[in-house]
Amino acid sequence: MFDTPRHRRIAAVVALIYVAVQSFQWYVFGHLPEAGDPVQQLLQGPHPLNLARATSMLLSFFGLAYLFLVACGIAWRRNPALAVLAFLGFFVFCLLEVHLRAVELFHVYLALPEQYRATTDTAEHARILAAQGSFQSVQYALYFPLGLSWLLGSVLACLALGRDRMHWLALWAFGLNAVRLFLRMIDSYLIGPKFDALYGTLYLPLVYLSFVPLAIWLWRQKTPPSS
Repeated sequence: MFDTPRHRRIAAVVALIYVAVQSFQWYVFGHLPEAGDPVQQLLQGPHPLNLARATSMLLSFFGLAYLFLVACGIAWRRNPALAVLAFLGFFVFCLLEVHLRAVELFHVYLALPEQYRATTDTAEHARILAAQGSFQSVQYALYFPLGLSWLLGSVLACLALGRDRMHWLALWAFGLNAVRLFLRMIDSYLIGPKFDALYGTLYLPLVYLSFVPLAIWLWRQKTPPSS
């Protein structure tokens, strides 16, 4: 159903839009005022640039779910079972991201700062800051299943596509993403966050190296002749 020229080209455009959203996020992080303590971080939430970034990131994961559905539709040609499993991994990733990004946007960036400014009570301020800290702790914990589901989806997509030369761009994109996630999870959850600075520097280039080839692959795909 989703392995058609129209769906493939729309998915290719979605991949490029995701690159643009990530580029915008990179820009915002570089231009927001530096927040050195939890209070500054909290009050920076409603900044227009930050809200635009958070909203675009939230919406982008609906697009990614569609992109992955189309990609797995192509993989279905060769291995239906692995294609379904790959999409389940991608779907869990997108679902968790949407939940986290929605709570971050509407609760942490909009509701909590408004509550903080509306009171002068020290105890209430402490409660609000504690709620912000709790979200950050939950977010860190949920990034494990989130990253793992994306990693597994990427590996399964590679296996479903096989070694066909017509899919080498997709194999590169999904394979690079799987390696990136594997190393990131080892750093974050096994040895401790020792390479955050390096990861932050490489994050956007890796997005380009993954999603631009994926967009080209989707755009160039051809519908196989009916048997």
